[in-house]
Amino acid sequence: MPDLDTQVLICGGGPVGLCLTIELALRGTPCAIVNESETVATHPQGNTMNARTMEHYRRFGVAPKVRETGLPLAHVTDSVYLTRLNGQAIVRFKMPSAAEKIAPGSPEREVGPEPLHRVSQMLVEQILKDKADELPAADVRFGWRLLGFTQLADHVEAELEVARSGKKETLRCAYLVGCDGAHSTVRRELGIRYAGDGGKDVNYMMGRMQSTYLEAPGIYDVLANPPAFHTQVTNPEQRSAFITLDGKGKFLMFTKLDPGEEVSNEDAKKIALAQIGADVPVKILSSKPWTAGQALVTERYGEGRVFMAGDAVHLFTPTGGFGMNTGIDDAANLGWKLAAACQGWGGANLLASYEAERQPIGIRNTSESHRMALLVSKMKVPEKVEDDTPEGEAARGELAQYLLENLPELFGAEGIQLGARYDGSPLIDHAGETPPVDDPAGYAPTACPGGRAPHFWLSNGQALYDDFGEGFTLLRFDSETDVSGFEAAAQKRGVPLKVLDIDDPKGRALYEKNLVLIRPDQHVAWRSETPPSDPNALIARVTGAA
Repeated sequence: MPDLDTQVLICGGGPVGLCLTIELALRGTPCAIVNESETVATHPQGNTMNARTMEHYRRFGVAPKVRETGLPLAHVTDSVYLTRLNGQAIVRFKMPSAAEKIAPGSPEREVGPEPLHRVSQMLVEQILKDKADELPAADVRFGWRLLGFTQLADHVEAELEVARSGKKETLRCAYLVGCDGAHSTVRRELGIRYAGDGGKDVNYMMGRMQSTYLEAPGIYDVLANPPAFHTQVTNPEQRSAFITLDGKGKFLMFTKLDPGEEVSNEDAKKIALAQIGADVPVKILSSKPWTAGQALVTERYGEGRVFMAGDAVHLFTPTGGFGMNTGIDDAANLGWKLAAACQGWGGANLLASYEAERQPIGIRNTSESHRMALLVSKMKVPEKVEDDTPEGEAARGELAQYLLENLPELFGAEGIQLGARYDGSPLIDHAGETPPVDDPAGYAPTACPGGRAPHFWLSNGQALYDDFGEGFTLLRFDSETDVSGFEAAAQKRGVPLKVLDIDDPKGRALYEKNLVLIRPDQHVAWRSETPPSDPNALIARVTGAA
């Protein structure tokens, strides 16, 4: 290798880029991250950190800080459909509060150690940036941008610029990763295109939309129904969504834009007041247009020494809250593989497996989000839905029936959160097992290779995940089993391996086999009752050297 300035350069300081930085830096892999803005985002979006994302934050040591921000733990997290904020109720989807979900013995805590949390991406970005700033292996450069790059046989040369002064620098790195969003400089330089549905302008949640960040504590004084986290306002004049950000008066409002329409702050205020249904003080903090109904995934996830993650490779409509969370799982997958390549124990095929594993998940998740968005968009709003008459009650009942039949999984989707599987990956050894059928809506814990390792609580009260090693972890449910050949094979290749003995009948029943090999990203790579006949071949396979 040539004399490098860093091992990995990450372009884009949103949650995906920051998570990738932390993944690398926690593994001692030198990395740099550049972000054109000098600050993290100030406009809310990505307002749900799903259970899998929270598990990654747990590994980073920031999950408690994340839970201290956003929606208060005791605040209701229901989703409700109303005719106006002070109007008639249509249907309510009941969900437990964060406090109920994280309580010992809750159903959510039995599925995973870190249940979903409602908090805006802009608040979490600051927590992630603070974590990256404190890691010695991370060079965090906010206020810098990537101008372009040249990919050579053994490294990448990136041209950087300080956004404020124009000062330029050429940085040499082993790998470059574009986490720089929908208008990615990295993707443009590589000439890689999106494929899929670009979001036709049809109806609400299909086409041009407006996102408005507003402050209106007076809403709580005029609500005609109990508060919620997510409120869909549905009437013949307008459809909108109000997302509760802090439980005190800050909201994010989504509304539909007509083709070519531009909405001023004063216009947004009038829309908000109409949807509230009462005259309360409203302060517009920020707003921006966006496109709903997108289900786009790039044809490739990188080229040579350059990779992409997050919105740079997949664009979602926010229906279901899958986009940012899918990107953070991209970072978890790519991070350990880049670290392994830089540390010398990753095989020649390891980095190629990133696209093989994550692109099908990108297609799966965008497709499911698009399916939900279509159901939301196609919903018919009866003319009499606001009437306080038998006809109005019947109209609301009709609408409620449509929602109950078509959209209950919109607010859970455990299969999307926890059920990602890499069954087609060359790194996964199924040993003849048939993987379970994918179910985006539901999740059933299984240790069949390819999926996320099932969670359970140890007798000491810790989560099993907390005892996993930084590299691979070999679970052994019978401490008498000789795994010295396994350890020798890993040591020969320099692969970090921790043997973790578990004396727990419940865990043994859940994992079904005596020996289970867990990857650094907590996915099961292999399992068996007995040690492999050729441990060297197995270690080579799961590290991309086969």
